[in-house]
Amino acid sequence: MSGFGPTIGHPAPGPGLRVRFDGSKSMASADWACACGAPSEDAIGHEAVQQLVLRAERHRRDTCPDEDVRQAAAMRDHRRKNPSKRRK
Repeated sequence: MSGFGPTIGHPAPGPGLRVRFDGSKSMASADWACACGAPSEDAIGHEAVQQLVLRAERHRRDTCPDEDVRQAAAMRDHRRKNPSKRRK
């Protein structure tokens, strides 16, 4: 946790994961808050953002007490492992 507050959006952005990366010469930033009320986190820097994204997804998939959040994360995980076979 960087301690700078929300890095993207306004002071109370609501639940979700937001990542901002404007290019190779800029600093990546991210913030995350869960609908279950878990403490929100923010990160600045490439490594810190990667770790935040991993922690957020693990929380949503494995430890979140909200069943809807866990089901949505399970569906994202399933789609990531089994991409659509249709031609685009």
